[in-house]
Amino acid sequence: MDAEPHPVVLVARAILPRRERFIAALTAETEQEIAVLDHDERLGALLEASIAENIVTAMHVLVNSIDPHTVDAPSSATSYARRLAQRDVPLSALLRAYRLGQAKFLNMCLSEAVNLRRTDTSETMIALVNVVAVYVDRVCEQVARAYEEERERWVSSRGVLRQHWITQLLHDPSPDIRQAEAALGYRLGRTHLAVEGWIDRLTASDDVMGVFDRLTSLLQNLLAPRGAPLAVPTDERDVRIWFPVAAAQDVDADLIAAELDRARLPVRVALGSPRPGLDGFRRSLRNAARAKDLALSAGEHGPRAIAFRQIAPIALLADEPRELADFVADTLGDLAVDDRREEGLRETLRLFLATNRSYVATAEQLVVHRNTVHYRIQQIAEKYARDLDRDPFELQLALNICRWYGAKVLRRSAV
Repeated sequence: MDAEPHPVVLVARAILPRRERFIAALTAETEQEIAVLDHDERLGALLEASIAENIVTAMHVLVNSIDPHTVDAPSSATSYARRLAQRDVPLSALLRAYRLGQAKFLNMCLSEAVNLRRTDTSETMIALVNVVAVYVDRVCEQVARAYEEERERWVSSRGVLRQHWITQLLHDPSPDIRQAEAALGYRLGRTHLAVEGWIDRLTASDDVMGVFDRLTSLLQNLLAPRGAPLAVPTDERDVRIWFPVAAAQDVDADLIAAELDRARLPVRVALGSPRPGLDGFRRSLRNAARAKDLALSAGEHGPRAIAFRQIAPIALLADEPRELADFVADTLGDLAVDDRREEGLRETLRLFLATNRSYVATAEQLVVHRNTVHYRIQQIAEKYARDLDRDPFELQLALNICRWYGAKVLRRSAV
């Protein structure tokens, strides 16, 4: 007859079905409690992967009675630590996240130990605390080492000195402007146009700096700045560039997108608006960052280049996704469904309204016959069950929200 499993194993088996919900809740709480870990979408995904792999590994240790001294940190955990080092996020924030995770995980385990109603509950709880403590201590040691090694490598690279001074300019209330200008070789009293650039995942990592250099050169030719730009990589595949420009600089995102395609550069860009002085240096970057977030939300269908001024009203709504989804559903009704057919109807209607209800202009932009546009608009009018002349502003706003936020604000298809 098989021996009864150890109580620690019973606890682990009991909490296993709740694993995914626990990971999602811990990820959300970590981002909420530790502000510097509330990242952009890509780095947020790496945080979630790190948490998920740590929880999966910890449960594996408990279920199989593995000695935690023999377990190594998950690969995503060390990758995330290195990325934080590149972003100049303090190591203390990462270690705090592990303490938070340890507390939440133990709370779940100890509650389940009590629920077992065994006579040896105290011994079980002590064993759980010891195993989890050893695991977290070992993983923290390894991720801290990965962070420090990457930080040392990153600091020794050419871009880190620039990143240090740019961080001061962006976040220090009273930065030493003269010293920053001397270190960066860039004057801050001018009008600045900030650009966020990011490279697709298919590009080899050893080609990244070459792509950044080509991107900077291409934008310099198109923008005709009034001095040398300031460029600094912020990640393995991300770069920020500031150009000193005229106060009324025209930013033609469509032209930039076309030139990126022509040059076959595997990169997308988001451009801020021209702003003067140190405040403008910061504000233009915030504009570009907002535009980048929106471009990432649009996914692979988003444009190669996007300017903040094109999408400012939509980008400024980014903090309320649930309210946006409610507004879209209330305004578009059955058109607010996430499938290809509804997407085609929404895009037709968006262009139809944007071209002042011109069937010809809409057909030209969609590269379809004019009669096709007529047919789609007729379908929309019937499906929409409202007069298209009513609340045109709300209608256009809802359609643009759908274009940029996609599945985040749409209902799932019933099919």
